[in-house]
Amino acid sequence: MQNTIHIHEGWTNASPEEANFDRQNLRRLDDHYAAIISNGTIQAASYLIARKGKVFAQRSLGKLRNEADSMDLLPDSIRKVYSITKVFTAVAIHQLIDRGQLSLMDSVSRFIPEFNNDKHRAITIFQLLTHTSGLQGDPGFYQEPYGLPWYEWMAREAKKAYPDVNWLQVLLSGPLQRMPGKEWIYSSSGYVLLGEVIARISGKSYEQYIHDEILTPLGMTSTFFKVPEERMDEVCCTNVWEKEQIYKPRERKADMPNVAGNGLYSSLEDLWRFGQMMLDGGIGNGSRILSKRSIELQTRNHLNGITNKGWGSHQKDFKYGLGWSVDHYDLSSPGTFSHEGFGHCGLYIDPVEELVFAFFVLSQKGYTNESVITPRAIVWSGLE
Repeated sequence: MQNTIHIHEGWTNASPEEANFDRQNLRRLDDHYAAIISNGTIQAASYLIARKGKVFAQRSLGKLRNEADSMDLLPDSIRKVYSITKVFTAVAIHQLIDRGQLSLMDSVSRFIPEFNNDKHRAITIFQLLTHTSGLQGDPGFYQEPYGLPWYEWMAREAKKAYPDVNWLQVLLSGPLQRMPGKEWIYSSSGYVLLGEVIARISGKSYEQYIHDEILTPLGMTSTFFKVPEERMDEVCCTNVWEKEQIYKPRERKADMPNVAGNGLYSSLEDLWRFGQMMLDGGIGNGSRILSKRSIELQTRNHLNGITNKGWGSHQKDFKYGLGWSVDHYDLSSPGTFSHEGFGHCGLYIDPVEELVFAFFVLSQKGYTNESVITPRAIVWSGLE
C-alpha cells in the first residue's frame, strides 16, 4: 500500500520506563500496525497510552485520507469517534442524577410525552443506558440481510412525506423488538432519546450541554460536533461520505434528531483527558465533572441473565455497565471499562493498572481482530 511508513511521535510527559512499561512492546505495537497497513487491512493507526496520569506514548502511522497524495496521519489528528459519543451522553445523564434532576428508574415518559402510551410507558432511563429498552437495534445488529435505514435517514424522509410527524414518533414507530429489560439490543437511537432527555431537563440543546458541562471544563479544545473550518484539514477519513461530512455538514435544524449516539469528533489527547477524568474519580482539569459514586455506578455490570444475540454472537449472560462495556476477554484487569466506535476507534480504561489507552485505526473494512484485539494484547502485555 505504501513504500515507506513513517512513525510520528506526539506529546508525552513521561518515558515508558517511568510508567513501568516495557519499551519493546511499543516497538512491537508499531511493527504490528505497520504490517497491517502494508497489507491493506487498515489505512492508518494512531494511539495514546497513559499510566498514573502520565502520557508515555503517542504515535501515528499511515495516511490521513484515502487519497494517493494524502498527508500522513499525525498524533494530534482529529477523527470522528462515532459511538464513543455515547459515553459522553452517559456522563451527562449521570451529571443530572448527581444534581437530583432525574433517576435511573424514571420512566422516559416523565420527560418525553411521546412515551406516554401502553407500549413505551414502561421504558426507563436505565434501560436506554443499558440498551435493554427493546427499541429498534442499529441496522445490521441481527445481521439481517435487508436492515432498515439509520434513524437519521428515516426521520428525514418521514418528515418530507408526512410534515406533521416528528422524529420522536419515527424512532418509536413499529413494534418493539423485545419487551423492555429482556435482551441487550445495541440501539444508537436509544441514546438519541437520552440526548433529548438531557435537552429537556437542561433547557439547552444536547450539543450545547455537552460543550458547556464536559468539553469546556475538561479543556477538550479539539473535540467538536461540527469541525471548525480552520481545522477541517486535520480530520482523518477513509471514504468520500466521511469527507463530505467534514466539508459539507448537513445543516442542523430544531426538528432533526440530535447526535447523542454518534456525533463527536475528537483527538487522542482529548479522549485521554476524558478517560483520565473517569479514572480520577470524576475530576479533570481542576474541575469536578462527575461524582465518584456515579463513576462507580456507571462502570460496573448491571445486567443479569440478559442475552446478547447481536452481530453473530449468542451470549446468555451478557454484562454491561451504564453506557460502558465492562466484559472483556483479554489481558485487561477485572473492572476495565471501555467503548469503541465505528471506523475504528476505542477508549479503554483499566483502573487497576491506572491505564488509559485511546486509539484510532482507520479502515474501510471496519472492525478486525488484527486492528483491535491484537493491539490491546500487545499493550497490556507490556505492563510491568
